[in-house]
Amino acid sequence: MSTNTPTPEAAADTPAAPAGTQPANTAGPAGRSAKTVKIVAVLIAVLFAAACALGAFILTRQLGASPLAAVGAAGGTFIGVVGTALYVQEKLGLL
Repeated sequence: MSTNTPTPEAAADTPAAPAGTQPANTAGPAGRSAKTVKIVAVLIAVLFAAACALGAFILTRQLGASPLAAVGAAGGTFIGVVGTALYVQEKLGLL
């Protein structure tokens, strides 16, 4: 069983794309798939932030903070984590 892999000489014959342009096949999913990827990416960010906020709330309560301070820490954690997650996803090209 043989595979048709290009040899280095054959690959050198193909012209390279000009600097600053992206190949046509790396544009990402098109249509409904792109929308689904964006929705799932945002849901993952929100769920991860909610889990971190719950952890912050439990930790601050165990350390003896008042309920209001624990809610404030959880809210700050939620905002920080969801913002960071969305920033990272944007830089990865998911959003």
